[in-house]
Amino acid sequence: MNLRKYLKESCKYMLRSYPIIRPYVKEVEGLFTMSQEELNKRNEQRFLEIFSKAYDKSPFYHKLYTEAGIKKEDITCLADIKKLPIITKEMVKQNREVMLTVPRFMVHGGCTSGTTGTPLKVYKDWKAIWRSQAYLYVMRKKCGFTYGQSFVSLRGNLDKRDMMLKVHISNTVYFSSYNINPEKVKFYHEQIVKQKPVAIEGYPSSLYTLALMLRDAGLELYIPIAFTSSETLLDYQREQIEQQLHTEIFDLYGMTEESICLHETLNHKGYYEAPGFSINEYLEDGEICTSLINDAFPLIRYRSNDVIELYKGSEFEGNKFLIQRIEGRKEDYIVCKDGSKVMRLDFLFKGVSHVRKSQLIQKKDNCLLINIVPEEGFCDADRELVKQNLFHRLGERNIDYQIAIIKESEILYSSNGKFKYLINSKTVKV
Repeated sequence: MNLRKYLKESCKYMLRSYPIIRPYVKEVEGLFTMSQEELNKRNEQRFLEIFSKAYDKSPFYHKLYTEAGIKKEDITCLADIKKLPIITKEMVKQNREVMLTVPRFMVHGGCTSGTTGTPLKVYKDWKAIWRSQAYLYVMRKKCGFTYGQSFVSLRGNLDKRDMMLKVHISNTVYFSSYNINPEKVKFYHEQIVKQKPVAIEGYPSSLYTLALMLRDAGLELYIPIAFTSSETLLDYQREQIEQQLHTEIFDLYGMTEESICLHETLNHKGYYEAPGFSINEYLEDGEICTSLINDAFPLIRYRSNDVIELYKGSEFEGNKFLIQRIEGRKEDYIVCKDGSKVMRLDFLFKGVSHVRKSQLIQKKDNCLLINIVPEEGFCDADRELVKQNLFHRLGERNIDYQIAIIKESEILYSSNGKFKYLINSKTVKV
Protein backbone atom coordinates (compact mmCIF):
# COMPACT_ATOMS: atom_id res chain seq x y z
CA MET A 1 0.00 0.00 0.00
CA ASN A 2 1.18 3.51 -0.80
CA LEU A 3 1.05 4.98 2.71
CA ARG A 4 1.67 8.54 1.56
CA LYS A 5 -1.20 8.40 -0.93
CA TYR A 6 -3.42 6.69 1.67
CA LEU A 7 -2.84 9.46 4.21
CA LYS A 8 -3.32 12.16 1.58
CA GLU A 9 -6.67 10.79 0.36
CA SER A 10 -7.81 10.19 3.97
CA CYS A 11 -7.01 13.78 4.94
CA LYS A 12 -8.66 15.15 1.79
CA TYR A 13 -11.86 13.31 2.67
CA MET A 14 -11.85 14.37 6.34
CA LEU A 15 -11.37 18.02 5.43
CA ARG A 16 -14.32 17.81 3.00
CA SER A 17 -16.55 15.45 5.00
CA TYR A 18 -20.16 16.17 5.92
CA PRO A 19 -19.52 17.52 9.46
CA ILE A 20 -17.20 20.13 7.92
CA ILE A 21 -19.32 21.09 4.91
CA ARG A 22 -22.71 20.78 6.65
CA PRO A 23 -23.42 24.58 6.73
CA TYR A 24 -22.64 24.80 3.01
CA VAL A 25 -24.79 21.76 2.24
CA LYS A 26 -27.73 23.47 3.95
CA GLU A 27 -27.02 26.61 1.94
CA VAL A 28 -26.96 24.70 -1.37
CA GLU A 29 -30.10 22.72 -0.50
CA GLY A 30 -31.81 26.05 0.12
CA LEU A 31 -30.73 27.33 -3.31
CA PHE A 32 -32.36 24.32 -4.97
CA THR A 33 -35.71 25.21 -3.38
CA MET A 34 -35.72 28.89 -4.42
CA SER A 35 -38.03 30.29 -7.05
CA GLN A 36 -36.40 31.88 -10.08
CA GLU A 37 -37.17 35.35 -8.70
CA GLU A 38 -35.61 34.52 -5.32
CA LEU A 39 -32.56 33.00 -6.98
CA ASN A 40 -32.05 36.01 -9.25
CA LYS A 41 -32.18 38.33 -6.25
CA ARG A 42 -29.70 36.19 -4.31
CA ASN A 43 -27.35 35.92 -7.32
CA GLU A 44 -27.43 39.68 -7.78
CA GLN A 45 -26.49 40.20 -4.14
CA ARG A 46 -23.59 37.72 -4.38
CA PHE A 47 -22.36 39.26 -7.63
CA LEU A 48 -22.31 42.76 -6.12
CA GLU A 49 -20.45 41.46 -3.05
CA ILE A 50 -17.79 39.77 -5.20
CA PHE A 51 -17.48 42.74 -7.57
CA SER A 52 -17.07 45.18 -4.68
CA LYS A 53 -14.40 43.02 -3.05
CA ALA A 54 -12.57 42.58 -6.34
CA TYR A 55 -12.66 46.32 -7.06
CA ASP A 56 -11.30 47.23 -3.62
CA LYS A 57 -8.87 44.41 -2.88
CA SER A 58 -7.66 42.90 -6.16
CA PRO A 59 -4.92 44.97 -7.86
CA PHE A 60 -5.72 43.26 -11.17
CA TYR A 61 -9.44 44.06 -11.18
CA HIS A 62 -8.98 47.56 -9.80
CA LYS A 63 -6.59 48.40 -12.63
CA LEU A 64 -8.74 46.63 -15.25
CA TYR A 65 -11.90 48.48 -14.27
CA THR A 66 -10.39 51.92 -13.72
CA GLU A 67 -8.59 51.75 -17.08
CA ALA A 68 -11.95 50.86 -18.64
CA GLY A 69 -13.48 53.93 -17.01
CA ILE A 70 -15.68 51.92 -14.65
CA LYS A 71 -16.35 53.34 -11.20
CA LYS A 72 -17.55 51.22 -8.32
CA GLU A 73 -20.86 53.10 -8.19
CA ASP A 74 -21.50 52.29 -11.88
CA ILE A 75 -22.32 48.68 -11.00
CA THR A 76 -25.52 48.53 -8.97
CA CYS A 77 -27.43 45.51 -10.28
CA LEU A 78 -26.92 42.22 -12.10
CA ALA A 79 -27.82 43.77 -15.45
CA ASP A 80 -24.73 45.98 -15.12
CA ILE A 81 -22.49 42.92 -15.42
CA LYS A 82 -22.33 43.42 -19.19
CA LYS A 83 -20.57 46.75 -18.62
CA LEU A 84 -17.55 44.86 -17.29
CA PRO A 85 -14.75 43.72 -19.60
CA ILE A 86 -14.29 40.03 -20.36
CA ILE A 87 -11.21 38.27 -18.99
CA THR A 88 -9.47 35.40 -20.76
CA LYS A 89 -7.44 32.38 -19.72
CA GLU A 90 -4.27 34.13 -20.91
CA MET A 91 -5.03 37.13 -18.68
CA VAL A 92 -5.47 34.81 -15.71
CA LYS A 93 -2.15 33.07 -16.48
CA GLN A 94 -0.29 36.38 -16.55
CA ASN A 95 -2.00 38.01 -13.54
CA ARG A 96 -3.09 35.26 -11.15
CA GLU A 97 -1.05 36.55 -8.18
CA VAL A 98 -2.53 40.06 -8.40
CA MET A 99 -6.07 38.76 -8.93
CA LEU A 100 -6.26 37.62 -5.31
CA THR A 101 -8.34 39.56 -2.79
CA VAL A 102 -6.64 37.87 0.18
CA PRO A 103 -3.00 37.10 1.08
CA ARG A 104 -1.44 34.19 -0.84
CA PHE A 105 -1.06 32.02 2.29
CA MET A 106 -4.85 31.90 2.69
CA VAL A 107 -5.49 30.04 -0.58
CA HIS A 108 -4.64 26.70 -2.17
CA GLY A 109 -3.44 26.27 -5.74
CA GLY A 110 -4.88 23.95 -8.34
CA CYS A 111 -4.04 23.33 -12.00
CA THR A 112 -6.24 22.61 -14.99
CA SER A 113 -5.29 19.69 -17.22
CA GLY A 114 -3.85 21.89 -19.95
CA THR A 115 -5.40 20.00 -22.87
CA THR A 116 -5.01 23.02 -25.15
CA GLY A 117 -1.43 23.79 -24.17
CA THR A 118 0.04 24.72 -20.82
CA PRO A 119 -1.94 24.13 -17.60
CA LEU A 120 -3.62 27.06 -15.88
CA LYS A 121 -3.02 27.57 -12.17
CA VAL A 122 -5.88 28.99 -10.11
CA TYR A 123 -6.47 29.58 -6.41
CA LYS A 124 -9.27 28.71 -3.96
CA ASP A 125 -9.78 29.39 -0.29
CA TRP A 126 -11.34 26.83 2.02
CA LYS A 127 -14.80 28.40 1.71
CA ALA A 128 -14.71 27.88 -2.07
CA ILE A 129 -13.49 24.29 -1.63
CA TRP A 130 -16.25 23.52 0.87
CA ARG A 131 -18.95 25.18 -1.23
CA SER A 132 -17.88 23.22 -4.30
CA GLN A 133 -17.91 19.99 -2.29
CA ALA A 134 -21.37 20.84 -0.94
CA TYR A 135 -22.73 21.14 -4.49
CA LEU A 136 -21.26 17.74 -5.35
CA TYR A 137 -22.72 16.25 -2.16
CA VAL A 138 -26.22 17.59 -2.84
CA MET A 139 -26.29 16.72 -6.55
CA ARG A 140 -25.03 13.18 -6.00
CA LYS A 141 -27.52 12.66 -3.20
CA LYS A 142 -30.30 13.57 -5.63
CA CYS A 143 -29.02 10.77 -7.89
CA GLY A 144 -29.17 8.23 -5.05
CA PHE A 145 -25.66 8.28 -3.59
CA THR A 146 -24.69 9.61 -0.15
CA TYR A 147 -21.08 10.13 0.89
CA GLY A 148 -19.91 7.26 3.08
CA GLN A 149 -21.67 4.61 1.02
CA SER A 150 -19.46 2.12 -0.79
CA PHE A 151 -17.75 3.88 -3.69
CA VAL A 152 -15.25 3.14 -6.47
CA SER A 153 -13.14 5.82 -8.18
CA LEU A 154 -11.47 5.31 -11.55
CA ARG A 155 -9.90 8.69 -12.24
CA GLY A 156 -6.38 10.09 -12.18
CA ASN A 157 -5.72 9.67 -8.46
CA LEU A 158 -3.35 6.72 -8.95
CA ASP A 159 -0.60 6.31 -11.52
CA LYS A 160 0.62 3.13 -13.20
CA ARG A 161 2.70 2.09 -10.18
CA ASP A 162 -0.35 1.66 -7.92
CA MET A 163 -3.18 -0.61 -9.06
CA MET A 164 -5.61 0.16 -6.23
CA LEU A 165 -5.93 1.86 -2.88
CA LYS A 166 -8.65 1.28 -0.26
CA VAL A 167 -9.34 4.38 1.84
CA HIS A 168 -11.30 3.17 4.82
CA ILE A 169 -12.56 6.46 6.22
CA SER A 170 -14.38 7.30 2.98
CA ASN A 171 -15.33 3.68 2.13
CA THR A 172 -13.73 4.24 -1.27
CA VAL A 173 -11.52 2.06 -3.44
CA TYR A 174 -9.37 3.97 -5.93
CA PHE A 175 -8.23 2.14 -9.06
CA SER A 176 -5.59 3.24 -11.52
CA SER A 177 -7.06 4.08 -14.91
CA TYR A 178 -3.63 3.43 -16.46
CA ASN A 179 -3.62 -0.31 -15.71
CA ILE A 180 -6.86 -1.47 -17.34
CA ASN A 181 -5.82 -4.24 -19.72
CA PRO A 182 -6.84 -7.83 -20.55
CA GLU A 183 -4.31 -9.30 -18.09
CA LYS A 184 -5.61 -7.30 -15.13
CA VAL A 185 -9.32 -6.97 -15.84
CA LYS A 186 -10.20 -10.02 -13.71
CA PHE A 187 -8.39 -8.41 -10.77
CA TYR A 188 -10.38 -5.20 -11.27
CA HIS A 189 -13.60 -7.20 -11.50
CA GLU A 190 -12.90 -9.23 -8.35
CA GLN A 191 -11.96 -6.19 -6.28
CA ILE A 192 -14.94 -4.11 -7.44
CA VAL A 193 -17.34 -7.00 -6.71
CA LYS A 194 -15.75 -7.32 -3.27
CA GLN A 195 -16.32 -3.61 -2.60
CA LYS A 196 -20.06 -3.86 -3.55
CA PRO A 197 -20.17 -0.20 -4.61
CA VAL A 198 -23.33 1.87 -4.72
CA ALA A 199 -21.62 4.16 -7.23
CA ILE A 200 -18.54 4.47 -9.42
CA GLU A 201 -16.90 7.60 -10.82
CA GLY A 202 -14.45 8.02 -13.67
CA TYR A 203 -13.51 9.69 -16.91
CA PRO A 204 -15.88 8.47 -19.66
CA SER A 205 -12.90 6.98 -21.51
CA SER A 206 -11.74 5.06 -18.42
CA LEU A 207 -15.15 3.59 -17.68
CA TYR A 208 -15.59 2.77 -21.37
CA THR A 209 -12.26 0.93 -21.47
CA LEU A 210 -13.23 -1.01 -18.34
CA ALA A 211 -16.59 -1.91 -19.92
CA LEU A 212 -14.88 -3.17 -23.09
CA MET A 213 -12.39 -5.28 -21.14
CA LEU A 214 -15.17 -6.77 -19.03
CA ARG A 215 -17.20 -7.58 -22.13
CA ASP A 216 -14.23 -9.27 -23.80
CA ALA A 217 -13.61 -11.36 -20.67
CA GLY A 218 -17.28 -12.34 -20.37
CA LEU A 219 -17.64 -10.43 -17.10
CA GLU A 220 -20.24 -7.97 -15.82
CA LEU A 221 -20.65 -5.59 -12.92
CA TYR A 222 -23.78 -4.40 -11.15
CA ILE A 223 -23.26 -0.84 -9.92
CA PRO A 224 -26.46 1.23 -9.55
CA ILE A 225 -24.94 4.66 -10.28
CA ALA A 226 -22.03 5.98 -12.36
CA PHE A 227 -20.72 9.55 -12.30
CA THR A 228 -18.71 10.84 -15.27
CA SER A 229 -16.91 14.15 -15.71
CA SER A 230 -13.82 15.90 -17.15
CA GLU A 231 -14.37 14.67 -20.73
CA THR A 232 -17.24 14.93 -23.21
CA LEU A 233 -19.42 11.85 -22.70
CA LEU A 234 -20.11 10.30 -26.11
CA ASP A 235 -23.28 8.34 -26.87
CA TYR A 236 -21.50 5.10 -27.72
CA GLN A 237 -19.55 5.32 -24.44
CA ARG A 238 -22.72 5.76 -22.41
CA GLU A 239 -24.40 2.81 -24.10
CA GLN A 240 -21.50 0.40 -23.51
CA ILE A 241 -20.83 1.52 -19.92
CA GLU A 242 -24.47 1.28 -18.87
CA GLN A 243 -24.85 -2.10 -20.52
CA GLN A 244 -21.73 -3.76 -19.08
CA LEU A 245 -21.85 -2.19 -15.62
CA HIS A 246 -25.67 -2.40 -15.36
CA THR A 247 -25.59 1.20 -14.23
CA GLU A 248 -27.21 4.60 -14.77
CA ILE A 249 -24.84 7.40 -15.75
CA PHE A 250 -25.09 10.98 -14.49
CA ASP A 251 -22.66 13.33 -16.19
CA LEU A 252 -21.15 16.47 -14.68
CA TYR A 253 -19.64 19.43 -16.51
CA GLY A 254 -17.39 21.66 -14.44
CA MET A 255 -13.99 23.32 -14.36
CA THR A 256 -11.04 23.50 -12.01
CA GLU A 257 -11.62 27.27 -12.13
CA GLU A 258 -15.02 26.70 -10.42
CA SER A 259 -16.60 29.11 -12.89
CA ILE A 260 -19.50 26.87 -13.99
CA CYS A 261 -21.23 23.68 -12.88
CA LEU A 262 -23.77 21.79 -15.00
CA HIS A 263 -25.27 18.46 -13.91
CA GLU A 264 -27.26 15.96 -15.93
CA THR A 265 -30.96 15.92 -15.12
CA LEU A 266 -32.50 12.91 -13.41
CA ASN A 267 -34.52 12.14 -16.57
CA HIS A 268 -31.39 12.45 -18.77
CA LYS A 269 -32.96 15.06 -21.04
CA GLY A 270 -30.10 17.51 -20.65
CA TYR A 271 -28.12 19.42 -18.05
CA TYR A 272 -29.17 22.01 -15.48
CA GLU A 273 -27.22 24.88 -13.97
CA ALA A 274 -26.28 24.30 -10.35
CA PRO A 275 -28.34 27.10 -8.75
CA GLY A 276 -26.31 29.94 -7.30
CA PHE A 277 -22.98 28.53 -8.47
CA SER A 278 -22.31 31.03 -11.24
CA ILE A 279 -23.79 33.53 -13.66
CA ASN A 280 -23.48 32.21 -17.20
CA GLU A 281 -23.76 34.06 -20.51
CA TYR A 282 -24.05 31.57 -23.39
CA LEU A 283 -22.63 32.58 -26.77
CA GLU A 284 -22.29 30.74 -30.07
CA ASP A 285 -18.54 30.33 -29.63
CA GLY A 286 -18.37 29.65 -25.89
CA GLU A 287 -19.67 30.96 -22.62
CA ILE A 288 -18.79 33.78 -20.25
CA CYS A 289 -19.00 32.82 -16.60
CA THR A 290 -18.88 34.64 -13.28
CA SER A 291 -18.18 32.42 -10.30
CA LEU A 292 -20.31 33.05 -7.22
CA ILE A 293 -18.44 30.68 -4.89
CA ASN A 294 -14.87 32.03 -4.83
CA ASP A 295 -14.40 35.47 -3.27
CA ALA A 296 -10.66 35.03 -2.75
CA PHE A 297 -9.81 34.49 -6.42
CA PRO A 298 -12.72 36.08 -8.29
CA LEU A 299 -13.42 35.16 -11.88
CA ILE A 300 -15.74 37.84 -13.24
CA ARG A 301 -16.90 37.49 -16.85
CA TYR A 302 -14.37 34.75 -17.55
CA ARG A 303 -14.42 33.39 -21.09
CA SER A 304 -14.44 29.63 -21.46
CA ASN A 305 -13.45 27.78 -24.62
CA ASP A 306 -16.29 25.28 -24.34
CA VAL A 307 -19.35 25.42 -26.57
CA ILE A 308 -22.70 24.59 -25.01
CA GLU A 309 -25.93 23.91 -26.90
CA LEU A 310 -29.08 25.23 -25.25
CA TYR A 311 -32.55 23.82 -25.68
CA LYS A 312 -34.51 25.77 -28.24
CA GLY A 313 -37.08 28.03 -26.65
CA SER A 314 -37.50 28.57 -22.91
CA GLU A 315 -37.47 25.19 -21.21
CA PHE A 316 -37.07 25.03 -17.47
CA GLU A 317 -37.03 22.32 -14.85
CA GLY A 318 -38.09 24.17 -11.72
CA ASN A 319 -35.67 27.09 -11.52
CA LYS A 320 -32.92 25.43 -13.56
CA PHE A 321 -32.38 26.38 -17.19
CA LEU A 322 -31.85 23.32 -19.33
CA ILE A 323 -28.78 22.77 -21.51
CA GLN A 324 -29.14 20.18 -24.24
CA ARG A 325 -25.51 19.10 -24.40
CA ILE A 326 -21.91 20.17 -24.06
CA GLU A 327 -20.37 20.23 -27.51
CA GLY A 328 -16.76 20.52 -26.37
CA ARG A 329 -14.02 23.07 -26.63
CA LYS A 330 -14.32 25.56 -29.45
CA GLU A 331 -10.87 24.35 -30.61
CA ASP A 332 -12.35 20.86 -31.07
CA TYR A 333 -13.56 21.12 -34.65
CA ILE A 334 -12.54 20.17 -38.15
CA VAL A 335 -12.41 22.65 -41.03
CA CYS A 336 -13.91 21.63 -44.35
CA LYS A 337 -12.76 22.88 -47.75
CA ASP A 338 -15.70 25.28 -47.93
CA GLY A 339 -14.58 26.86 -44.64
CA SER A 340 -17.33 25.34 -42.50
CA LYS A 341 -16.43 24.10 -39.01
CA VAL A 342 -17.89 20.87 -37.64
CA MET A 343 -17.66 19.93 -33.97
CA ARG A 344 -19.59 16.73 -33.37
CA LEU A 345 -18.46 13.84 -35.56
CA ASP A 346 -19.74 10.87 -33.55
CA PHE A 347 -22.16 10.31 -36.46
CA LEU A 348 -19.22 8.82 -38.40
CA PHE A 349 -19.68 5.42 -36.81
CA LYS A 350 -23.46 5.27 -36.85
CA GLY A 351 -24.43 1.77 -37.94
CA VAL A 352 -20.79 0.67 -38.16
CA SER A 353 -19.95 -2.65 -36.51
CA HIS A 354 -16.63 -3.95 -35.23
CA VAL A 355 -15.15 -0.62 -34.08
CA ARG A 356 -13.63 -0.85 -30.62
CA LYS A 357 -12.31 2.70 -30.29
CA SER A 358 -11.72 5.63 -32.59
CA GLN A 359 -10.08 9.03 -32.62
CA LEU A 360 -10.18 11.81 -35.20
CA ILE A 361 -7.20 14.06 -35.88
CA GLN A 362 -7.21 16.87 -38.42
CA LYS A 363 -3.59 17.31 -39.43
CA LYS A 364 -1.97 20.62 -40.30
CA ASP A 365 -2.54 19.96 -44.00
CA ASN A 366 -6.31 19.75 -43.16
CA CYS A 367 -6.50 16.04 -43.96
CA LEU A 368 -8.79 14.25 -41.50
CA LEU A 369 -7.12 11.18 -40.02
CA ILE A 370 -9.75 8.67 -38.88
CA ASN A 371 -7.97 6.32 -36.50
CA ILE A 372 -9.84 3.08 -35.82
CA VAL A 373 -9.05 0.36 -33.31
CA PRO A 374 -10.95 -2.52 -34.94
CA GLU A 375 -12.65 -5.50 -33.40
CA GLU A 376 -12.62 -8.95 -34.95
CA GLY A 377 -14.74 -8.93 -38.08
CA PHE A 378 -13.95 -5.37 -39.17
CA CYS A 379 -14.07 -5.41 -42.95
CA ASP A 380 -14.24 -3.30 -46.09
CA ALA A 381 -18.00 -2.86 -45.64
CA ASP A 382 -17.41 -1.15 -42.28
CA ARG A 383 -14.76 1.08 -43.81
CA GLU A 384 -17.11 1.98 -46.66
CA LEU A 385 -19.92 2.89 -44.25
CA VAL A 386 -17.60 5.25 -42.37
CA LYS A 387 -16.78 6.92 -45.69
CA GLN A 388 -20.45 7.19 -46.65
CA ASN A 389 -21.36 8.70 -43.27
CA LEU A 390 -18.58 11.25 -43.70
CA PHE A 391 -19.64 12.23 -47.21
CA HIS A 392 -23.33 12.33 -46.29
CA ARG A 393 -22.75 14.94 -43.57
CA LEU A 394 -19.83 16.94 -44.96
CA GLY A 395 -20.06 16.55 -48.73
CA GLU A 396 -18.15 14.18 -51.00
CA ARG A 397 -15.39 16.57 -52.04
CA ASN A 398 -15.47 18.83 -49.02
CA ILE A 399 -12.70 17.18 -47.01
CA ASP A 400 -9.63 15.03 -47.57
CA TYR A 401 -9.51 12.02 -45.28
CA GLN A 402 -7.55 8.91 -44.44
CA ILE A 403 -8.77 5.86 -42.52
CA ALA A 404 -6.01 4.22 -40.48
CA ILE A 405 -6.17 0.98 -38.51
CA ILE A 406 -4.20 1.38 -35.29
CA LYS A 407 -3.49 -0.43 -32.03
CA GLU A 408 -5.29 0.55 -28.85
CA SER A 409 -1.97 1.72 -27.38
CA GLU A 410 -1.72 4.32 -30.17
CA ILE A 411 -4.80 6.25 -29.02
CA LEU A 412 -3.68 9.69 -27.79
CA TYR A 413 -4.38 10.90 -24.25
CA SER A 414 -3.38 14.05 -22.38
CA SER A 415 -0.65 13.95 -19.74
CA ASN A 416 -3.20 13.24 -17.01
CA GLY A 417 -5.00 10.49 -18.89
CA LYS A 418 -7.90 12.41 -20.48
CA PHE A 419 -9.22 11.28 -23.84
CA LYS A 420 -10.10 13.63 -26.70
CA TYR A 421 -12.24 12.17 -29.47
CA LEU A 422 -11.50 15.01 -31.88
CA ILE A 423 -8.14 16.77 -32.13
CA ASN A 424 -7.37 19.71 -34.39
CA SER A 425 -3.56 19.79 -34.70
CA LYS A 426 -3.63 23.51 -35.50
CA THR A 427 -5.24 24.44 -32.18
CA VAL A 428 -4.24 21.63 -29.81
CA LYS A 429 -0.80 20.28 -29.06
CA VAL A 430 -0.52 16.54 -29.73
